[in-house]
Amino acid sequence: MTVKKLLLAASSRPGTLLLAPLYKALKKKGAYRPVVMLAAPEGAEPISADLAASFGIGEANHSIILPKGTAVEQLAAALTAMEKIMLSEQPDLVLVCGCDNAAFGAAVTAAKLGLPVAAVDAGLRSNERSDADEVNRVVIDAMADFHFVSEHSGEYNLINEGVADEKVFFAGNLSIDSLVGLMELATTHTVAADLGLKPKKYAMVHLNPAGRSASKEELEILLRLLKEMAGKTTILMPLVAGLERHLQEQGLYKAFADIEGVKMIAHPGLAELLTLIRDAALLLINTEELQSEATVMNVPCLTMMETTARPATIEIGTNVLVGIDEEDIKSRIHDILHPGKHAHDASRSKIPEKWDGAAAARIIAVLDRLL
Repeated sequence: MTVKKLLLAASSRPGTLLLAPLYKALKKKGAYRPVVMLAAPEGAEPISADLAASFGIGEANHSIILPKGTAVEQLAAALTAMEKIMLSEQPDLVLVCGCDNAAFGAAVTAAKLGLPVAAVDAGLRSNERSDADEVNRVVIDAMADFHFVSEHSGEYNLINEGVADEKVFFAGNLSIDSLVGLMELATTHTVAADLGLKPKKYAMVHLNPAGRSASKEELEILLRLLKEMAGKTTILMPLVAGLERHLQEQGLYKAFADIEGVKMIAHPGLAELLTLIRDAALLLINTEELQSEATVMNVPCLTMMETTARPATIEIGTNVLVGIDEEDIKSRIHDILHPGKHAHDASRSKIPEKWDGAAAARIIAVLDRLL
């Protein structure tokens, strides 16, 4: 039996959450030789230690260091490095995990070299073309020969865009496979207790400085919200990479830090972060990250965006898009902490179909037929 070589490409946390369980399942299968290609900015780890340990990923076969500079400069460096790697490896298939600039580069490079491409987590659309990730998603899917989708919206979007239905495979959400693996580590963590927090007695605010609601005006709205929230519950605010600097640049860091009842902490490891979210009364975020995990853990999630590429988290999950409507956010926070007219949102939520920790196995079953 010929062992097929598969190149798994990813960068950033969302991409590596897709790659890790797929890598582990492919290694276990034995019929494939997975080769990992990870890209990361200079000075950053290409994959979290928790994720690497949970899924048996040692040193990546290929690590690409993205130089400091503009997004275009980083993309150019990634394309050059990826071309050399792909020419050297000559994989039977390139699986592109995620939708950031490095994933975009992997899809384009593979397509230019005539290598088959599979898009993992394909078909997601926010219909917000001002979002760089949305442009990347469209291009990656256009380059792909096969599309593994995580929710029904992905199927509908791809078929509507003219992708043949025999090229689209509903496999489920790989990030939930990662969640299942990481939560096995969570039993060893006492991070909430160490912070003096009791389950469901605190709110979690996870703010990405690159999110779509991180302007000074929007941060000032958030500041007012947190001041009001802090009178009702403890607020935990991890300092995401670059957040402290961003708040300093906006002249707001001291104002956030001085709110009594707000605990600003160093950003925890991935397993610890998920543990803290699981035990939170609510999660307030400004990016699409963590929406899926909150839905599966049944944690009410308020997303300060107008659109999302994961409608399943809204349709049957715990996620609510609140934009920067201060009064709506205030009302929903109050009703989550003191059940009222929005109390049904979380209680009626369900786990979306195939978000069950078995997505990697379904993808491999498809690969067994295709390759």
